[in-house]
Amino acid sequence: MGSPIRTRAAGCGGRSPFARAHCAGIDGARAPLRARPAKSGFTLIELMVVIALIAITTSIAIPSFQRFLERARADAAAAEVAGLFSLARSEAIRRNVPVTICRATTATSTVCAQDAQADWGGRWLVFQDTDNDQVRAAGEEIIRMRDAGNGLSLLLAAPVQAIQVSARGFLSADGALALRVASSGSDARVLNICVSHAGRIDQRTAACS
Repeated sequence: MGSPIRTRAAGCGGRSPFARAHCAGIDGARAPLRARPAKSGFTLIELMVVIALIAITTSIAIPSFQRFLERARADAAAAEVAGLFSLARSEAIRRNVPVTICRATTATSTVCAQDAQADWGGRWLVFQDTDNDQVRAAGEEIIRMRDAGNGLSLLLAAPVQAIQVSARGFLSADGALALRVASSGSDARVLNICVSHAGRIDQRTAACS
């Protein structure tokens, strides 16, 4: 009777396909189990939490950014209007002729409107008023134009047809001039441009006194 080791060796090393498959099954059964690698990525719950956080952050950030833009537009418009008054005064003194600011009849026109209005939200013309009639003639030079700002309100305290600055730098209007600049929306930005008879310009959030 042969040795068990030799019998197993002969059986596994033989040429029989059945013997080789049998030995392979035994060896495979004895092989240690290997751990599966962990899968990377988000679970469904984690993904839902991330989406919820993004939605909350966006709902807070977008309205704040819109308010910031509205305030910035109102500030820019107020600065532009104050700059136009300052330009009209300095040019009137420099040229030694009256300079007039008027509302244009349309958004693309270079003709002054003939009626008095408090709403000055449209196009403005700043021109050299050589004949001193507060209406731009064909040959009178346009010094500057201001186009209408979308979503902005520009209201004078009282209706006027035009605003004229004399060659000495004084306003033709009696007393001070008050212009209110406001943005649109529930949280509107309101600024007041106050121009004295002597041409002094003040920009403030409080009403002109």
